[in-house]
Order: sequence, then structure tokens, then C-alpha cells
Amino acid sequence: METETSRKIVLDYLSAQGRGDGARIAELLADDVVWRMPASSGIPSPQSRAEVLQMMDEVGPKYFDLPTMKVEIKWIIAEDDKVIVRQRSQGKAANGRDYDNEYVWVYVCRDGQIAEIEEHVDTKKFSEIVLE
Repeated sequence: METETSRKIVLDYLSAQGRGDGARIAELLADDVVWRMPASSGIPSPQSRAEVLQMMDEVGPKYFDLPTMKVEIKWIIAEDDKVIVRQRSQGKAANGRDYDNEYVWVYVCRDGQIAEIEEHVDTKKFSEIVLE
């Protein structure tokens, strides 16, 4: 897949997330998409579009006050079918505590959709803020 095509797919996906556009998110995910969670999270990695969407529906509201969350894209690197995004997420956790964490997301695109999502985040910081 071409670099600019992959970049556009991921930017469209991130924009859909920001708008809460579940239908567009679903369109951009391959049927067999895999979301690789950080091993230290203890959360199993979803292995299909249905599982990824279910994870988003359950995990987001469980841990975060979604209307308060702001995502800042710090930079994006794209090459062929791979796109890497560094971002900062800030807002309120569902428990009312302030949340501020850095993420690196690695996406692999295939046939005009996202086929793989790999999440890198400070899970210790996440746990200390969100779970305690």
C-alpha cells in the first residue's frame, strides 16, 4: 500500500474517533483486524473488527470521562503500509482523577483498511490514575 494512502486511512480513523463516529471507525477496520494491547495491561488483544469495536465501546466509558478527553497528535511517520502515531491524551478518568498519558500507536494498513493496531502506553501510569 502506498505511504500517503496509509497515512490518510489512519488520519481518517483518528478523526472518526475524535467525532465518536462508530460507523466510520467500523468501515476503516478490516474484518480480521488485530489490536495488540500492551502485555503489561493484562487485557486480551481483540482479534476481529467486532471484538475491537466491543473493546472500544466497553473500555472507553469504563475508564474515561470521554467528553473531557483531548488527544494531541505530536507526530506521524508513515512508510508503505505502516503508520506510527505519537500522541498525548488528557482529560478525566471515570473516577474523576486527571488523566495525562503518552501513547505510541503502530498501524498496518491493507486493502484500504486498518489490519493491525499496536498500542504502546505507560500502563503503570494508566493503572495509578485510572484504577486506584
